[in-house]
Amino acid sequence: MSEAETKKTNPSLQKKSAARVAAVQCVYERLISEENPLPAGQLSSLKKRLANNAGEQKLTLGAALEPNYQLVSAILEGTIQWQADIDKRIDSCLSKEWKRERMSPILIAILQCGVFELFFYKDTNHKILIDEYTRLTSRFFADGEVHFVNGVLKNLHAQFNA
Repeated sequence: MSEAETKKTNPSLQKKSAARVAAVQCVYERLISEENPLPAGQLSSLKKRLANNAGEQKLTLGAALEPNYQLVSAILEGTIQWQADIDKRIDSCLSKEWKRERMSPILIAILQCGVFELFFYKDTNHKILIDEYTRLTSRFFADGEVHFVNGVLKNLHAQFNA
């Protein structure tokens, strides 16, 4: 059975994927907001929007299910707690063509969440995480950004786990 087939039949994996989508959206909101919302408030608002609302779940997450809120919370808290380390690792992979100032906030949010899970949460195999965040990137961007995220996450994993 392929990973995609396993995911379709395993609600736990679907909820983790949905959690990553939700977390990226919340981190994005934090990046563009002047108010700098706290993770607890973001999580509470997310739960209210998605509770028993299949239409909003499908619109927000791409599937009619509630995310793994524990994972959403861990990512939101962790991206704040480890932000300096996460950003330093991301910046170490950037070049003249890919400067943070030129990057979309959603792309930065994807990288921050991915780097957090790869290095500071370590609940999921790195290959699965890289695949998840690469596929998540394709929901928002074209091939260039998708390949960029894939390359950054692979390079960072290789660099820090050699």
